This record gives sequence, structure tokens and C-alpha cells, in this order.
Amino acid sequence: MKDPRGAVRIVEVGPRDGLQSIKDPVPTRVKVELIRRLRQTGLRTIELTSVVSPRAIPQLADCRDVLRMEDIKSLQREPNLRLPVLVPNIKGLDIALQYDVKEVAVFVSATEGFSKANINCTVTEGLERARNIAAKAIDCGLAVRGYVSCIFSDPFDGSTAPSAVLDCVRALQEMGCYEISLGDTLGVGCPDKVRSLLAYLEGNHISLDLLAGHFHDTYGQAVANAWEAYNCGLRVFDSSISGLGGCPYAPGAKGNVATEDLAYMFHNAGIDTGLDMLKLVETGLWISERLSRENASRAGIALANTYGLVSLPRHTEHMPSNPAPLWSPVKSKGNLLTYRAGSNFKIVLNRPKRGNTLTQNMIADLARIIENCSKDPSLSNIIITATGRFFCMGVNLGKSKPFVPQDAFSDLQVKPFTVILEKIHRSPKTTIVCLNGPAFGGGVDLAIACDVGIRIRSATLILSEARFKQGENAVSGLRGAFTRNTIFSTRSATAERLNSLGLMSEIVDDPRQLQDGLDNLLVRLNCSKSAKPRVSREFARLTREHVGREGQAATLDEIVFQITKPDVDRDDDMEVLHGGHSDDWKRALKRVWGPGRQRRTSMRGL
Repeated sequence: MKDPRGAVRIVEVGPRDGLQSIKDPVPTRVKVELIRRLRQTGLRTIELTSVVSPRAIPQLADCRDVLRMEDIKSLQREPNLRLPVLVPNIKGLDIALQYDVKEVAVFVSATEGFSKANINCTVTEGLERARNIAAKAIDCGLAVRGYVSCIFSDPFDGSTAPSAVLDCVRALQEMGCYEISLGDTLGVGCPDKVRSLLAYLEGNHISLDLLAGHFHDTYGQAVANAWEAYNCGLRVFDSSISGLGGCPYAPGAKGNVATEDLAYMFHNAGIDTGLDMLKLVETGLWISERLSRENASRAGIALANTYGLVSLPRHTEHMPSNPAPLWSPVKSKGNLLTYRAGSNFKIVLNRPKRGNTLTQNMIADLARIIENCSKDPSLSNIIITATGRFFCMGVNLGKSKPFVPQDAFSDLQVKPFTVILEKIHRSPKTTIVCLNGPAFGGGVDLAIACDVGIRIRSATLILSEARFKQGENAVSGLRGAFTRNTIFSTRSATAERLNSLGLMSEIVDDPRQLQDGLDNLLVRLNCSKSAKPRVSREFARLTREHVGREGQAATLDEIVFQITKPDVDRDDDMEVLHGGHSDDWKRALKRVWGPGRQRRTSMRGL
């Protein structure tokens, strides 16, 4: 027996194996949200879906929709995160490759009856099919995981011979599978059977480091079987959140061992899983409620009572009913990528190796996209962001001048870019900038032209104009942008809130949090009045065009600017402006409106 303190890796199979036997269709957005929540628990391996015929598994008919979602693509880019997709044949593999899948899983049955019922072929034919898939996948640079079903018994043929399991494991190993999961598909195993089979495999030169345990809980033995397998030497275990699962070709089989139960057992034994127990419990409650099914995790239910989680997880009790947007690609290649999620349209600058500098073609395309979005009555929000380390480092005028300050532009070069800024300004939609990194020159103009901004904490706005004696114009633009952010913010703008807003209405600490921050902002915006962009711009326009006395417009900009400006030296790196007190605001209002009008004016909209 190995040291019982050794860490384990839990493979979450709920989104595929857990959902596949549920008859009522589960919305794609629920599946993607489940995957996102599972990742937040600390899971490092999550089986996404199976590229299978909808006639065979109707529940997974939306496999392509799941794989094309921006949330899933974002997870695919995370290092040290495994997201296998089960593929039954070469056609399924080809589809998976279209969506940049990094890992696939192949499966075989150790018994003839189940093989014919499950994949309509003999065991030998199933192994040959898996061999062809694995060979092509490995040639394409994908990792391959293997499954062996019915390791103890077959619903049609009865008990499984250990030698049949050994033959399948050897074949999958020879194919190049980095890991082979042993599946007690019917859930008929017990600790004695587990110990006996693992000893037999190890005695025939199969390393237990190559194997994983996949136990179903039909007879309530799954946790005990996992513990026995752990003590025999296994360190990887498949499980399903809230005990989701069952097999459509194994009548009577219950779900996989619940992830919460497995994690609770290991945690109590002092064995590291890397998982957040509370988040697991919350996720199990959430998906059980979404599916209108009983939570099958005993530990999950008990811990929910201990933590006082009656139904919904704590962190979702006060959230808006609107779910976070799920992004589908409109254009997934080129220098400008576009995505849509309901009434939200996202534009992504995609020249990361060139600092996302804007070429003339990109400027023309960007202007056209913004124009089309502005005319689309089904859209409410336009988001502009970028890939890589930078947001936008200006306008590219040629190979010899990749970064050019604004005052060096000719009129011919400036005009197309200023058209973009004017289209953003006049758009009836809410325009949002998502600063994933530093902006320079024209990139700053693009950022501050938008109504609302969210950025990572380390992002900077580098104003090259200061070097060319255009500082006043730049500062004026910053003041106007801050005025709009103040108006557009969906949170109440107290003096303390204004002090924290700066130039952006949202700040996150990490690039990985940027998408969550944007989703939360969109939920709040979509819960607010649809006329907010139009009303806010009208407020700003009327303030300037119908002033009560000379200098009022400039003074209003000065108010918002001064109450948030710290005592810092101006330099090229004007990132965020902070400061201000409620008394400053009151005194400033008197200067603008006069004592009489100040009393009659409600500032609730600010």
C-alpha cells in the first residue's frame, strides 16, 4: 500500500457522463455555466462533452455549440487544465479538431454484449476504431485518454473476466493513451473486487500510475471502492458533481460517485485534492436545482445544511435573474474577431504580436462593424477588447513606424480613425471598453471614446500627446470620458464611489477575471433601462448646448475632473485619476447652477 497521504487528482465527468442519460434537454447555457463553476472549484480535469450522433445521445446534440462558446475557448487556453472530449469515431475527432480541442477520450468495452449495445461493434472492432482515433489524434498533437467499460460485470453477458480487462488496458496503452480509466459501469463492484482486479493488472506488468478509477454508486459502494483503489495505489478518480449520471445502455445503473462525496472522504483523511469544498457543494446544489432533480451527494446535502445553504448557493441568492452572457463566435479568424451573446456584441482586436496596432484595413472594418451594430435594433451593448498583453498601441502606418503619436498623423491618415471615434460617440448603444492591457496613442482615444470601461488593475493609458504639446486636448478627452463613466455607472455614484471609479467604472485584479467582470457589468446594464445610453448622452449634450450662463459646460467638466484628481505629477503615464469629497461636489454645483437651481436639481441620475 502506498502512503495514504499522497495527493489525488479528481476528473470531473458531470458535463458529459453525468448529463448524457437525462431525458429532458438541458440548455447549452446551463452546461457551459456548469463547466465554468466546476473550474472555479479548483478542478484541473473536466470532461466537456462527447461529439456523438444526436440519435445515439440526444442530450449531447449541442456538443458543437458547447465547444464554440467563448467561455469554453477561454478555458482551453488555460495552462495545466485538461478538458477532454469523448469521440466515438474519426468523424467525431475531425469535428473536435475544428474547435481546437486539446485532448480527446476513446472508449472500449471489456465485454461483447455491452460493446454491441453501446457502440454497435465487437470488442475487437471497438479496439481497432479506438486505435485509428488515437493515432490521428496523437499525430495532430492531442493528448488521448482511454476508458474501459464494464470492468466487473456486463448487463447482457454477466461477470467480466479480469483477462478481458487486461487485454483492453494493454491495447489502449499501446495506442498511446496517457491514462486509462477503469469503469464499473453497473456499479456492482465492492472493495474486495477492486483490490483483486488491481492486483491482477499490476501482476501483469500494468503500472497503477497509468490507471484511474471510475466507480458508479448503484449499490452505494462507490466511495468505499475509491478508498480501496487509493490504498492499492491509484491516484486519479472520475466523479460527477451531485452524483449526476447513469448509462443509457446499462438499465438500472445509477450515477457516478459524487464529486462532493469523494472530495469529502479524501479531505477528512488529510489527502489533498486541490478542491474548494464549499464551492463544490454550492455547484452541486445549483445544478440539481437547474435540473429539478434530487442531489445524490450525501456529503453535499449534509454540508449544505451545515453551511446554511438551503437552496441556492449564497453567492447567487442576490444576483439578477439574467444569466451571464454566453458568447458565440461571429468571425473567429483575422485581425478583428467578433462574438455575440444575446443583445451584446463584442469586437476583439487580434494582432497581439504587433501590440494590436490598428492597420488601415482594421480601421475601415472597425468603423463598418460599429455602424452595423448601431443600426441593429436587437443589440444593446458594443464591447471592444483585445487579445494578448496590450489593448491597442496606436495606429500602424507602416513597417518603419509601428507606433506613431497622434500629432504625426496626416489629415488623410487621421480622418478614418476619427470616423471610428465619432461613430462610437453617436452610437445609440452602450459602448464598453475592456482594457486587457496598456493602451498607447490612438488606443487611448479608442478607450476613452467608449461610454463605460473595465480594465485590469495593471493596464495603463499612455498619452503620447503630452510630448507634443497636446496635453490640454488629451486631458479634456479624459474629463469627458470620466463624465460619461459617472453617468453610465449602474451603481450609485456617492462621493466614495466617485473616488474609486477613476477613469474606468470597473477594475479587476487579474486578466482571467476580466471576462467575469465584463459579464457582471453586462448583467447590470441589461437590467437597467434600455434608454440609459440615449438619456445619458442627451444629458451631456444639453449641459453643453443649453447652458444657463457662460462657461457652464467647461465648469461641469472641471467639477468631475477636479473632485477625482489626486495630487500627482502629470507625465506620459496618466493611468487613473482619483480623489474628491462630497463637500467639493456641493460647492462645485453651486458654481455651475447657482444657489437657487442647485436646490431644485436632482443629481440622482449621477
